[in-house]
Amino acid sequence: MQELIIKNAKTAQYRDVDLNTIFDPESKREQSFAFQIGDVVSPYSSGVGKLAVSFYTLMPGKSNYPYHQHTGIEEVFYIISGAGTLKTPKGDIIVSEGDVIVMPPNENGAHKLTNHSDKPLVYLDIDTVDTHEVVLYPDANKIRVMAGKLHKSFKIESEVNYLEGEC
Repeated sequence: MQELIIKNAKTAQYRDVDLNTIFDPESKREQSFAFQIGDVVSPYSSGVGKLAVSFYTLMPGKSNYPYHQHTGIEEVFYIISGAGTLKTPKGDIIVSEGDVIVMPPNENGAHKLTNHSDKPLVYLDIDTVDTHEVVLYPDANKIRVMAGKLHKSFKIESEVNYLEGEC
């Protein structure tokens, strides 16, 4: 049975995540995808619940993830403090303290959050949970498939025939 959980963004335990180091340590990318994350509740690690809830801190000049669109999960950001630029299909939008952003699981929900200010940007991220997810990366023409422990990224043009390799 799940327990009631209360956490505070100021006192939560955070861990550093640097996607550049994890996925491409030799690269000298212009954009830095790095943040601190403090899990409030994570069904991905606990196996319990239908929502993933985390605090994120983006330092100046950092982005959370590359521009992407979920196809199976919904995502909500609540900006606790600071300001940033949210890249969307309709253009860049400045977001700041008190803003709530709801991203549907379709092309209208594509997003990337970047801190272009000189102060940390702190926000709450709430996601619906699905053990199977396909994420599209429109700028890079990529697709990421996540199913259980399988997490793979592909260029969209690398498509193969559905029956290729079958007997």
